Amino acid sequence: MIYDSHWSEIRNEVRLTLARHLDEIGLPDDIVSRLSHRGRLNRASLFLILADPGDTTERRDVVVALAVGLEMIHKASVIRDDVEDRDILRRGFPTEFSLLGPAGALALSDVLLADGLATIFRREPSAMDQILSTLVSMSSGQFHDVHSGISVPDPFQVAERKTGSLLALVFWMGALCSGRSREDHRRLHNIGLQLGTAFQLANDINNVTRDEGRGKDLRSDLAERRNSSIALLMSQQAGASDEAPTEAAISSAVDRACSEIARRLDEARNLASRLDEPLPVRLDLLINDEATARDFVNDQQALI
Repeated sequence: MIYDSHWSEIRNEVRLTLARHLDEIGLPDDIVSRLSHRGRLNRASLFLILADPGDTTERRDVVVALAVGLEMIHKASVIRDDVEDRDILRRGFPTEFSLLGPAGALALSDVLLADGLATIFRREPSAMDQILSTLVSMSSGQFHDVHSGISVPDPFQVAERKTGSLLALVFWMGALCSGRSREDHRRLHNIGLQLGTAFQLANDINNVTRDEGRGKDLRSDLAERRNSSIALLMSQQAGASDEAPTEAAISSAVDRACSEIARRLDEARNLASRLDEPLPVRLDLLINDEATARDFVNDQQALI
């Protein structure tokens, strides 16, 4: 990916710290290895780039620990999502659901969420209100995603809540730790919301256009009547119907979702241009270079 070469050293630092932390809390070696070596840790990396911990050992230890806490919260949500979706593969590897069963996977998710929250609270208690608000949004989004009988008037609302809100938190915490202005806190939170929602919309598109590497059939979201953006857009167009979706309806919904991705990436760039303090170079490239931004948003198989 375009941005990979700029982030490798940050990812390695997070991987090593995450592995040590998971080992210290007593998780088995095989689970520690899977959790610390799979995935690209992009949320933790984005936070570190924005937080700019510097070279002071004490300061860097605190900020890297916060990155690990954020990553644990994210991994907890991914594991729970796999249980609820009954996904046996993620990025071509067995999920914790397939390896541990639903009870074992949910128990692991609880450990990661609780310890992630505790890790952040010990270092930055002032962030807890925002974190708890984010968890409310994420859980609400997931609830509305899996309950197809619930009316969702905004076809992009579920994506924004379940995925956009966590990346918004990452950007907000980066602003907090780097001492930015209150206005920059708000702008960066919104930038993360736009990027995170665009990512989820790309994921929804991929579900109806290609194999996602989840061990499930193409268009499983539609078959399972999930409230994905594509399903909600199709419902808006045609109203409630038990008939099989047509190719024309799917294509139209995909086009509208693509337009929304473009709009959100434009909004992220607009917000970045109004920041009181410029973005770090690596983050500026991600947001302001369109090819890099789309590369990031479409990095489905590795980003989650």
